[in-house]
Amino acid sequence: MLFLSWLLLVAWLFWKHVVWRDEVRAFSLALSGSSVGQMLRNVQGEGHPGLWYLILRALHDVFPTREVLPAAALVIWIAAIALFTWKSPFRTFLVALVLFSLFGAFDYAVIARNYGIAALVMFALAAVYPRVKRTLWFGLVLAVLANTNVPSTILAGAFLLFRFFEMLTDGKPTIRDWSIFAGNAFLSLVGAFLSFVLVYPPMNEGAVSLNYGHITLISIAAALADGTKGFSNLLLNAHGLAPPIILWTSCLAFVRRPPALLAALAGLAGLKLFFFFVYPSGYRHEALFVVFLLALAWIEHESVDRASEDKAWTQRVALIGRAALLLVLAAQTLDLGKPLLLQAKGLPFSQSANAARLIERPDLKRAIVIADPDLMLEPLPYYIDNPLWFLREERFDRLFFKTSSERQQISLDTILVDAARLNQTYRRPVVILLQTDLDAAKPGAHLTMYRDSTSVSQAAIGRFRRSTRLVARLGPAITDEHYDLYVYRG
Repeated sequence: MLFLSWLLLVAWLFWKHVVWRDEVRAFSLALSGSSVGQMLRNVQGEGHPGLWYLILRALHDVFPTREVLPAAALVIWIAAIALFTWKSPFRTFLVALVLFSLFGAFDYAVIARNYGIAALVMFALAAVYPRVKRTLWFGLVLAVLANTNVPSTILAGAFLLFRFFEMLTDGKPTIRDWSIFAGNAFLSLVGAFLSFVLVYPPMNEGAVSLNYGHITLISIAAALADGTKGFSNLLLNAHGLAPPIILWTSCLAFVRRPPALLAALAGLAGLKLFFFFVYPSGYRHEALFVVFLLALAWIEHESVDRASEDKAWTQRVALIGRAALLLVLAAQTLDLGKPLLLQAKGLPFSQSANAARLIERPDLKRAIVIADPDLMLEPLPYYIDNPLWFLREERFDRLFFKTSSERQQISLDTILVDAARLNQTYRRPVVILLQTDLDAAKPGAHLTMYRDSTSVSQAAIGRFRRSTRLVARLGPAITDEHYDLYVYRG
C-alpha cells in the first residue's frame, strides 16, 4: 500500500510536469552527432559523464519518440524505489520518509536527469554487497556509479575507502583479498578516468565556482564548515552553520562501525570541497549524500561490531548520529510539500510548453525564435521544430555553448538588430522571449545567466516596444523559465 500510494502520487506529479532546459539539453546532446563517438565528443566538457546520454540515445534508437526522456528517468527511479521498499532492512516509517521525500517523489522521479541512476546503483550495491565485496563485480559497480554524475564519482571513492577499512578491521585479509581489492581499485579508477575525460575541461566557465583554484588551508577549513555553497538546500534551505553541523553529526550514526564512519566522513568532506571549489550544489546533488548514507546503513545493518555495544559512549554517540540522520530525512519529506502545493495551484515547472503552444499558431508556425537569456531556448526543441537563434553566439542551433565572450554583454538594441536581420534574410516571423520585465526594468546592466548581462535604458525600451508586439506574459513558473513573448513587427 505504501508503494502503491507513492506510485499514484508520482504519476500525478509526472503527468503535470513540464520539462525544462536541463532535461532537454541532455536529450538534445544524446541525439546529436551521426554516431555514438561523435555524440560523446559533443558532450565533452558538458559537466556530466556519458552514461545518461548513452541510455537516452539507445532508447531513442529503439523508440524514436521524445517521451523516452521522461520515461527513462521514471522507470529507473521506480526500479530504485521498488528495490528500496522491498529489499532494504529499514522500518516502515523510515521507508515512508524516503518514498515521500522531495528527492524520492519529485526530483529523482519526475525531473528527467541522471541522478536517479546513481541512487539505483547505490541501492543495488547495498542489496548485493555481501555477495560482491570479494569479487571484481564490486569494482565494476563503482565504475558504473562514477559515470552517472560527478558527485557520485566522489561517493564511489568513499565506497572503495569503506571496503579498504572493512578489510583491515574484519580480520586478517589474505593475499587473494588484497589482489581482488587492487583489481576493484583499478576498475574504480578506470571509471573515474572515463568520467573525468568527458567532464574536464568545463565548457562553460560561468558555471564554475568563484573559489575555483583558490585552495589554501584556510579555504579548505571554510569549505568544510560552509553552509551556503554546498548543502544549503538539503535542510529546508537553511543557511549558516546549522546544515554542516547536522550533516557532520549524522555521520556519527556509524560510530560503532569505523569503516562506515570513515566512509561517511570522507564522502561528506569530498562533496563539500567539490561544491565549494568546483561547482556550487543544488538539491539534486546534495540528496545523493542522503542516498549514500542510506546505502551505508543498509550494508551495515547486519554487521555492526557487537564488541562495541558494551561501550556506553559509542551507543550514546550513535544515538545522536541517528537522530541527526532522521532529522535530515524528515526535512526531505517536509520539502516535498512545496512542489505538491505549487502543482495543486497549477503553477507549471516551466513556461516552455505554453510558449511552444503559442508559437504553433498558424501565423507563427514558421517563426525564428530568439531569447534573452539564450538558455531559455533550450527546452523548446522538445515541443517544436522552429529554428532557434542564439544571440550571444550569433548562430542557429538547438543548444547554447558558451564558448566566447564577444557578446557577453548585449543590449535591447542588439536583440532588435538581430531580429531585423533574421526577418529580412529569411522572410520569417521572429519571436522574442524576454525574461526581463520591461515594465519594471531599471536602467543599467541586468545579469541574465551566469556572467552574461543585458543593458537596458528607457530609450532602448521605447525602441523595443515600437518594433515589437507583446503577445503574452508567460509566468510565473517554479523554475526561472518565465518570460514575455514578443513578435518582431518587421
